[in-house]
Amino acid sequence: MKKIQILQVPFVDTTQQAFIDQLEEDVKEKQKRFVITANPEIVMQAQKNDTLMRYLHQADYVTPDGIGVVIGSKLLNQPLKERVTGYDSMMEILKRGDKKHYRLYLLGAHPETLPLTINNIKNDFPGVQIVGAHHGYFDFEDPAIIDEIKQTSPDFIFVALGVPRQEQWIAKHLQAVDNGIFIGVGGSFDVIAGTVKRAPNFWVKLNLEWLYRLLKQPSRWKRMLSLPHFALTVLKEKFFNRGTRNE
Repeated sequence: MKKIQILQVPFVDTTQQAFIDQLEEDVKEKQKRFVITANPEIVMQAQKNDTLMRYLHQADYVTPDGIGVVIGSKLLNQPLKERVTGYDSMMEILKRGDKKHYRLYLLGAHPETLPLTINNIKNDFPGVQIVGAHHGYFDFEDPAIIDEIKQTSPDFIFVALGVPRQEQWIAKHLQAVDNGIFIGVGGSFDVIAGTVKRAPNFWVKLNLEWLYRLLKQPSRWKRMLSLPHFALTVLKEKFFNRGTRNE
């Protein structure tokens, strides 16, 4: 896949459907993949966190999880095709997995939330096989989880520990397995469980999902500051590069 660098982060230039097609091909070929879905907040964290930036470059695929990244790419004259989110990727994999009987491992969420997530997946997508699961409260040094993944050999490992914990865990344990798609999905388990409501399609189509989440969870306002910070950094990059080209 073609990659486009936005503020030093290498995003894959693809569509949501084409990306899942690629992951399915990787599963078919028994490949091992590290997927990061990066929004503007993650991009800005990486500007100050060398370890997170290293994970972003170590990953096989970094997708633009947020319309802000797509808009930023256009401002920098390197347009990405569209946003490719962790939640939408997970839901499309579940839909296809319902027919192809994909094997899944779920890692993350609160101990009371994870059973709700598992139950809803089983009800809505009975064809998928959940071969293992563990909540997000555990010792990173405990080998039990990765040992279970090695034994059960899932096609997809969804890791919902939040950034950068999920990327840290994947990077630490990826070398221990021979195949499988490891993908960080943030708060997707909470949405599937029903404990957190995703924005209605009307808000999503208008690219205002971030505003809906802020209105529902005002406590997120500090995190939302990354959006204007990202926009200003993109503009600085744009004008700096333009000045450099004109010299």
